[in-house]
Amino acid sequence: MLKKLYTLVEGYLRLEIQGANLEKCINILMREGFKLWDIIRIGDRLYVNIRLKDFKNIRPHLRRKRYKVRINQKRGLPFFFTKALSRRFLIVGLLFLILSLYTLSSFLFFIEIQGLKEIEKEEILGFLKEVEIHPGVLKSSIPLEDLEKALIKRIPKIAWVNIYFSGTRLILEVVEKKIVDSKILPSDIVAAKSGIISKLIVLKGTPVVEEGMTVKKGDLLISREVFIKKEEEEVINKEKEDNERGILVKKEEVKAEGIIKARIWYEGYGEAKVLQEYEQLTDNSKTSLAIKFKEKMINLKGPKSAPYANYKVVEEVKTLPKWRNIDLPIELVTRRYIQVKKIKEKIKLDTAKQIAKEEAVESILQGVSKEAIILNSKLKLIDLAGEDNNIIRVKALLEIEEEIGIRRE
Repeated sequence: MLKKLYTLVEGYLRLEIQGANLEKCINILMREGFKLWDIIRIGDRLYVNIRLKDFKNIRPHLRRKRYKVRINQKRGLPFFFTKALSRRFLIVGLLFLILSLYTLSSFLFFIEIQGLKEIEKEEILGFLKEVEIHPGVLKSSIPLEDLEKALIKRIPKIAWVNIYFSGTRLILEVVEKKIVDSKILPSDIVAAKSGIISKLIVLKGTPVVEEGMTVKKGDLLISREVFIKKEEEEVINKEKEDNERGILVKKEEVKAEGIIKARIWYEGYGEAKVLQEYEQLTDNSKTSLAIKFKEKMINLKGPKSAPYANYKVVEEVKTLPKWRNIDLPIELVTRRYIQVKKIKEKIKLDTAKQIAKEEAVESILQGVSKEAIILNSKLKLIDLAGEDNNIIRVKALLEIEEEIGIRRE
């Protein structure tokens, strides 16, 4: 591979040699130390590859022996650059195009706002225009984190916003605040499961945990209690801090709202048999016909019981039609006994492992929500000494991010 690459960098020629006794020509050239490859003879012509630097030295030897030489193809970087220089305007145009695309990608051309329901799009666009963010400005001049904070402060209806670039587009993902009905009873948000908090967005209430904290099932996440300054009517986190400043506060209880996601570890188990057994229907079958009167069965024809050790039965029951509104408790029962053949099949070890792994993972996913995200997974074969070697056992350990907040009144 390296030799081919070196040959392309160095450059080589595909020669067409014509003359008598072409094999002698090849022997002469190779004896003189010239490197030849891909030698093909077609009629009285010989095609051969030779390095570019050897071409001048090879011509005297061929002319001396009265061989006609013609360059059939030119290959390699030297010829590519020679051809490219003859088309310098095309190269300059291509470089200018690449430079223009790179420069244009540094500017903002489109603004996309997602998640709006009650808030008017023009209200957000008007704010962006005020802070001089519009199509045509440099993307590097837009402080995304500061813009998120300013937008939430400017428009109180916004509970959370995520602003990021996607190519030349500025995308704003907006979550609006929900209007709390005053008739709804105050409540807290507590943890439904134990885990490590990975995402915390408080829409209403006071957070008592932070991202990265470990919580247990039942722990309080968002409290219903909020403290409001009587003078400024601003929500604060700590009553103690305001009391030290001499500001009076009042406490209210609300219906806590928020998005709390946590990383949770689950353990699952799955197994698969290497030697699998299943049943297959055969062509052998026997049919019986009997009359059933109340709980008593009278056999009319066919076997009274199953004629096979392994079988499947198909039963059909017909009742007599009513006569003058009299319902007779008589039924005609037809049973078809089909012989079943038990088959044992040994599957590949890798296939059994895969089946056990899928079962282990599925045993976990059945207990989590569809919106949950698998972050990490670890699968381990269980080696049980003295157990049945026919069974492959797998233990799965999944790290999943899911919503854990539930309401507690």
